[in-house]
Amino acid sequence: MRKVGEGRKLSTEDLVVLMLGLFREIRKDVAETNKRIDALYEMMSRNYEVLNSRVNEVNGSLIKKIDEINNRLVEKIDETNKRIDALYDLVGKNYEALNNRINAVNDALSRKIEETNKRIDETNKRIDNLYDLMGKIYEALIKGTTTQKQ
Repeated sequence: MRKVGEGRKLSTEDLVVLMLGLFREIRKDVAETNKRIDALYEMMSRNYEVLNSRVNEVNGSLIKKIDEINNRLVEKIDETNKRIDALYDLVGKNYEALNNRINAVNDALSRKIEETNKRIDETNKRIDNLYDLMGKIYEALIKGTTTQKQ
């Protein structure tokens, strides 16, 4: 290197030594670069493992929260279904009670209609009897007046 720095001509032997030195430096640089690559690979592997671990933790946490929310929703749905069933039963009972009341009112109205019809029939019979009686009275009056005139 000194000869190169002084500007002198290099011999073949000097060139071979220079080339060997360059190759040694290149190998040294390549080895250092490989070490740096290996260190980066190790660091990336550790970071990947840490990141993967963190992702697994977050995933587990999310699954746990989703399960909790799902369980709460299932409980609320069950409560709502129970309330719906209770309302359905209540509506059924109210429907039955209302039907019973309607039937009772219907029966009472039917009885009153029957009673009214009986009373109308009785009144009609009395009217018919009265009509017959008036007919007889009229006949008797007509006979009485015709017999008096004669």
